Amino acid sequence: MAIHIITDSTAYLTEKMLQDEDIRIVPLNVMLQGRQYREGIDLNNRECYRIMRSQSVFPTTSQPSVGDFLQAYRSLPPGAEALVILISSGLSGTWHAAEMAQAMLNRDDVKIHVIDSWSTTIGLALQIMRVCELRRQGQGIDAILEELKRIIPKTRIFFVVDNLEYLYRGGRIGPAAKYFGNMLQIKPVLYIHHGKIDVFDKIRTKHKAVSRIVEAFSDLSPQVEKLAVTHVDAPEEAEELRQRLAEIYSGSIYLRETGPVIGAHVGPGAVGLAYL
Repeated sequence: MAIHIITDSTAYLTEKMLQDEDIRIVPLNVMLQGRQYREGIDLNNRECYRIMRSQSVFPTTSQPSVGDFLQAYRSLPPGAEALVILISSGLSGTWHAAEMAQAMLNRDDVKIHVIDSWSTTIGLALQIMRVCELRRQGQGIDAILEELKRIIPKTRIFFVVDNLEYLYRGGRIGPAAKYFGNMLQIKPVLYIHHGKIDVFDKIRTKHKAVSRIVEAFSDLSPQVEKLAVTHVDAPEEAEELRQRLAEIYSGSIYLRETGPVIGAHVGPGAVGLAYL
């Protein structure tokens, strides 16, 4: 069977990769100024972040519907086998919607494997890149699934936010933590652990917080197979982080901007790294 790849919009893959690897995207949704947009289709990063920065707007987000996944599954050709690799179930209901759609699909001529990545944004992207490598090598579905079992638990994302307001509005921190954090310039270093966001450290000033994630990475760099940097409307800071990482990591470093769904929860100015 031919192996097809389906993921969601929070992987933020390049258009070139989507086309070259024939990857299908099921988008999440962003509610902004009373209107719902499909991420990557109806709303681009620049316009969303311009509005967020200029008008103090705080978008909300929602998962794809079961019907969205059913549509993607029904578009598969007969004899297809699909890997559906999605944002962590600890961060979104997207994975559950994909599972429900699989149970509702009445087709015996396709096989679908719904995978919880325990990750999102560039962490999810790195996993998909590895799957594409194996598929190009002619590896079968069993080998690819085994590789995913190996790399999913070791995928890590560390990031620093610029403004605690977005974490507060998303329920990640309380009002007292937001108030004193902003007053004292506390910048929590956050990471995704077992599919959920947790606090790795609390550092004063953003510059020192970014240095902390570089330090955390440097201890593990010899074992790292893939590395990436991401940002939310902060390209200069992301490039600076990439250059610092290049001093301690000899491999290529993927750099990609995070879009509005994740950006709505961490806010413009966030920067981070992911590795597996």
